[in-house]
Amino acid sequence: MNLKVVLTVLFGASIVVANITAAKLAWFTLPVIGEVAVPAGFVAFGVAFLCSDLLVEFEGRKYAHSVVNATVLAMVFGWILIYIAIYLPVAPIYEAHDAYITTLGQSANIVLASIVTLVVSQHADVRIFAGIRDRTGAAYRWIRNLGSTGVSQFIDTAIFITLGFALFPFIFDGDPMWGTALLGTIVGQYTVKLIVAILDTPIFYAVTSAIKTTREAH
Repeated sequence: MNLKVVLTVLFGASIVVANITAAKLAWFTLPVIGEVAVPAGFVAFGVAFLCSDLLVEFEGRKYAHSVVNATVLAMVFGWILIYIAIYLPVAPIYEAHDAYITTLGQSANIVLASIVTLVVSQHADVRIFAGIRDRTGAAYRWIRNLGSTGVSQFIDTAIFITLGFALFPFIFDGDPMWGTALLGTIVGQYTVKLIVAILDTPIFYAVTSAIKTTREAH
């Protein structure tokens, strides 16, 4: 099995699935912070960040950047196809069209925020990971994995929440979120994503160790 192909496909699939599953809000109670709603796509996004780190580790920065760019195009194309499907004539026997729209027809604010966020946060993840690796070499895998994902997940959360729930609604006559509500949403969602980033570090170690052992054996 070709590792490069597998990681590339998993990264792209995780990003697409993350944006679709984000239509559902998961609910958590965190110490100190309290109750927080997080788009259910955070699990898939965690997988995407893990895959991008593995791509940089084994395929290099340049290839990882190209995968991010291709995934952005795929995501835009995917949203176009989704909206085409939504606006196709509805069969008289199909009674779930409203639920279909509710699940897949996210607002233009959210879609645009998702695209901008993907471009910025994923390229940031690749750059930070590669920068740490350049300085530490093969050692300290946990630093480059956790450091890059932790920082880029904060960038991801801050940009997405600010654009999707404050700036774009303000520009396009929506109902913007400001002040402590906006800050609390960012902090709460980032905390959940940071926990995921911490949990995926042992997985990163296990996968990289297994791949290096396999390659050395051959």
